[in-house]
Amino acid sequence: MIHISKIHEMVGLLKEFSIKWVATSGEIISCERCTCTSFHGEGRTLNLMLLPSKEIRTVNRVTIIEFNGEEVTV
Repeated sequence: MIHISKIHEMVGLLKEFSIKWVATSGEIISCERCTCTSFHGEGRTLNLMLLPSKEIRTVNRVTIIEFNGEEVTV
């Protein structure tokens, strides 16, 4: 398990990773390959580039439920 507070450090170390988060609609969004383009609001949100589509998504850090196959806890 990974604590949510470690996400900022981990995306800084990894060039590419997989992630799952819960959208505002309640849907679970899964991305097998993405990269972090930036953090905002003191690390509360992050912009992800989904690969290979290059779509940019803003994700609230507390909605992340899985990072590189490991469960994320609060």
